[in-house]
Amino acid sequence: MTDDSHELGSETHSPGPATTATPSDTAPVSVLIRFCFGDLARAFLGGIVTSYLLVVFIPSSTSSLPVLIPAAAATLALVRGIGAVVDALVDPLIAARSDASDNRRGRRIPYLRWSAIPWAVSTAALVLVPVPQQSWVNAVWVGIILLVNVVSSSLYTVPFNALQAEIVTGQRRRVWFYTLNTLFYVIGSAVVFTAPVIKGMLAATTLTELASWQLTFVLFSVLGAISAIVAATSVNETRWVRFTPTHVPLWESFAATFRYPNYVVLLAGYLVMWVAFSLFNATLLYYITMLMGAPEAFAAVVSGVAIVIGIASYWPINRIVAHIGKKPLLIGACLSYVFIYAAIYEYQWVLTLLPPEIFALLIGVLIGFPISVTNILPSAAFADLTEYDTITTGINRAGMFYASRNFITSLAQTVVIAVTPTLIAWGSDDGKATVDGVRLTAGVAAVAIAAATALYWFYDDKGIVAALDEHRRLSDAQ
Repeated sequence: MTDDSHELGSETHSPGPATTATPSDTAPVSVLIRFCFGDLARAFLGGIVTSYLLVVFIPSSTSSLPVLIPAAAATLALVRGIGAVVDALVDPLIAARSDASDNRRGRRIPYLRWSAIPWAVSTAALVLVPVPQQSWVNAVWVGIILLVNVVSSSLYTVPFNALQAEIVTGQRRRVWFYTLNTLFYVIGSAVVFTAPVIKGMLAATTLTELASWQLTFVLFSVLGAISAIVAATSVNETRWVRFTPTHVPLWESFAATFRYPNYVVLLAGYLVMWVAFSLFNATLLYYITMLMGAPEAFAAVVSGVAIVIGIASYWPINRIVAHIGKKPLLIGACLSYVFIYAAIYEYQWVLTLLPPEIFALLIGVLIGFPISVTNILPSAAFADLTEYDTITTGINRAGMFYASRNFITSLAQTVVIAVTPTLIAWGSDDGKATVDGVRLTAGVAAVAIAAATALYWFYDDKGIVAALDEHRRLSDAQ
């Protein structure tokens, strides 16, 4: 990787023959499988932060964890909010540099290789605070490390997502590929959901609860680093992807992605959908322990059930999409989420009908299929729109398409990140989570996913797919 240090995103050296690559064939399955390890890295490195960072810094009332940051809820909300704003701002910059790169190894791969280790190291460092008790030093530490984490994550994921859209074409192969991506991501997420179990095993030794969580974060950071490196070294981009550096001014390229009404509708739906997902992912452990009264380890059982059902859903999803398209499935999945989140909000009534463990297991059973749908189909739809833009304009701006998506969702998540710690600790005097606050997050998530359902209704999936199919038919006829 050291040979790429002077070439990352470079536009100054003379372009070699790789600047306009002509693939000899479609990438084989073995290459695509190895590339999917990048989604495993996203699950490990992103999942451990999304699901358990709040658990460490805003402990539940039953936890022995110390409150490490003064005014924990407000401080963490501010720090994470700033991080989300930085994330939103750097994504278009990274995309523009990546789209314009004439690096002889490709436009995307050098970024993946150089950002993998910083992303993993900063993930572990988030909880390796210098003071094992409440201190403003910890707040400063988390703020600085979080910025490093956000930037290194973007340096990896923006080019990675763009390359995903470029390495396969055709709706069926694309949906299959995003199903494969989702499988890796879901497997990684399933492993991440065992974090409370791993923490519990470590805590059963002589380690404190804080040290146990710290070692758990380190473990997943190592797994994430290995996965990210496998993906970054698996693809010969200049062999499998046709690309020409795109020298379009940053803001002109960014603004151009919003000229398609279908993209705006899809992006808006995706935005509020991830508001709901961010709330749910950050508070699942609280739902299990505080609302349902089940042990922490039971969260792994619930997640495992959801994962098994989700994986079993992959084949039916591909078959159904081939017959009716993406939109009906996507809307149905969102309606399922509304029902599940509303049930969590009304948990007291549900618990009069069901034991806590059965309620928790039902969440896992019911959410498995929608998780698969919403992981696979929006990504495939974004890739369709990216290809449509390339056909229409003759310019491949895949990086900017994914950056603009990340930009908007990051701005939305800024609000979520700022609000979630406050919601979780609603009415608290000691900075710890409260039952009312945790319940409130489910209500907000239900409203957000209902809004996403309404927005997805206006997405013209059949029109976009028909245009792509017609283009391929005409190309094959020539």
